[in-house]
Amino acid sequence: MTETLQQQQATCECGAAQFEVGAAPAVRFFCHCTICQAYNDKPFADVTVLRAKYVEVNDTSQIAFKKYRPPPNINRGLCKTCGKPAIEFFGFGPAKLALLPSINFKRKELLPPPAIHIFYHRRLGDAADDLPKYTGYLRSQMAVSGLFMRLFRGSGG
Repeated sequence: MTETLQQQQATCECGAAQFEVGAAPAVRFFCHCTICQAYNDKPFADVTVLRAKYVEVNDTSQIAFKKYRPPPNINRGLCKTCGKPAIEFFGFGPAKLALLPSINFKRKELLPPPAIHIFYHRRLGDAADDLPKYTGYLRSQMAVSGLFMRLFRGSGG
């Protein structure tokens, strides 16, 4: 998907952690891993991804970041006020990605539809959809890596 300018706002549940998003998110997926379950305090994560250079964090002091397990070194941020997921970062340099809980976007109608389920073997309940479902660590990582590659195709890297 080609990134096009599409301004919108995202916030944590209470609104203390705020973000300005300056491009259309390219991919969205569901993750059922145990880390995402704990981080989101839900059976799975609904994550929308775009290149980090298109996300401006209005006040980083409102977010407590923690790496739960390296690799892949996802830096997960919780709002210091409400304790809910705010934003996550993965990678570095021009390949750095921002992962936001889909629920945090103000205009959810602008989000891409979910593409896949990963770590489905860790699910707490079956998903009632026709999306591809990947089980196991390697298959899940390969599937989500393929989605991430969409962010760099045709966008000048």
